[in-house]
Amino acid sequence: MKFNYTTVDLAILAVVAALFGAVFAFAWTPYYAIKAIGGKPAAVLLTYGIWYMAAPLTATLLKKPGSAVLGETLAGLVESLIPQIGGSSSLIYAFFQGLFSEAVYALGKYRSFGSLQAVLAGAVPAIPSILLDIFIWKSIYPLEVFTILTVLAMASGAIYGFIAYKIAERTR
Repeated sequence: MKFNYTTVDLAILAVVAALFGAVFAFAWTPYYAIKAIGGKPAAVLLTYGIWYMAAPLTATLLKKPGSAVLGETLAGLVESLIPQIGGSSSLIYAFFQGLFSEAVYALGKYRSFGSLQAVLAGAVPAIPSILLDIFIWKSIYPLEVFTILTVLAMASGAIYGFIAYKIAERTR
């Protein structure tokens, strides 16, 4: 496993960051539309995973240590530079989401970058996301609501993680 990044790797990171930073920024519109119609649980299920996609995508494309956290964090940086409701908190979310995604690949010692890893790397960022909702936005939930939202966010992330894997697979 190579730990050094080539110029091509850095270019891929830049493209993913730019593309997904814009996707993340514009994902606020469907999030709030769905939330207005179906409530927070529906919005979480249908949209939270969008914000987790950059990590499994870059990890699947680059297959290098650090690629998940870098891809997600750089996309979050781009998102935070685009005027949107999350503001600079987007960078904080992205870093922790990327860190949790990275942990999936690190636990496997960076040996496998298949669909299972992408699904898991898409799901686990739900944990810091819901916790950051509580700490940053003061979203206080009873334990059962917290649990439901976390499970829904993990399901959303798993779905979008698989989509990220399929996108990466098609680029080869």
